[in-house]
Amino acid sequence: MTDYFIPIALLSALILGCAWREFLAENRRDAKLMAAVGAGGVVTASAAALWLA
Repeated sequence: MTDYFIPIALLSALILGCAWREFLAENRRDAKLMAAVGAGGVVTASAAALWLA
């Protein structure tokens, strides 16, 4: 079960990178949305992996 948390966290980190790119492109609304989703995914996957491991 914990094998899925690392790819989820990496995908969320990729979303955070995309949010940074959108922020630099002056697309603030999409950057905020992607940053929220990416940060939530990283925190959730990390917390779940620590809790279940």
